[in-house]
Amino acid sequence: MENKILLIKEPSDFNNINFANISEDGLVGISAELNIELILSSYKLGIFPWFNENEPILWWSPNPRQVLFIDKYKPSKSLLKEIKKNKFIFEINKNFSAVIHACKKVQRKQSGTWIDARIIDNYTRLHQIGHAHSFEIYNMEYSLVGGIYGILSKNVFFGESMFHLENNASKVCFYFLCKWLKEQEVKIIDAQVESEHISQWGGELISRDKFMDIILS
Repeated sequence: MENKILLIKEPSDFNNINFANISEDGLVGISAELNIELILSSYKLGIFPWFNENEPILWWSPNPRQVLFIDKYKPSKSLLKEIKKNKFIFEINKNFSAVIHACKKVQRKQSGTWIDARIIDNYTRLHQIGHAHSFEIYNMEYSLVGGIYGILSKNVFFGESMFHLENNASKVCFYFLCKWLKEQEVKIIDAQVESEHISQWGGELISRDKFMDIILS
């Protein structure tokens, strides 16, 4: 069956995607612009933007998809020992801008970064209206040394990116993120694509159909 990639112009265009007709890598659409209306509509269907700088906006729904069910999170014994040392301070939404800019600077296997000005501008706006959140780790001098940002939608946290400037900072941040999400009765963290770290912490690959069942429930 022919793979069809839709041209996305309006939020309602996402409803026209036939998931049975898309390729295994999960590319479902392309758009010239990125805005918060498109982003919010896409996440409701488990679709997210991911692209390189100076390129059109590409929209994805991979199959399979890596998620972490909060109840299956497995912190290591060494991490629990690290947390007991009380070397870090955990905060939420204290400095979203610093977190997303730090994530932009993370060295990745591929050259460049997908966190360009369009991502920063739109996710900052989403933070300002309560959809995007930052989870932060500070050292005892209250310098930001680790963090995670993402979108919270119903029972799913869509994790976008994380960074660390000190050993174990992102791991400690993830631990407290999971603890907070569990308190909010959030069921899963969506890692989007397979990550070694998430796998070590209990992440698993599930089918797109199962993922859709979760986010639409």
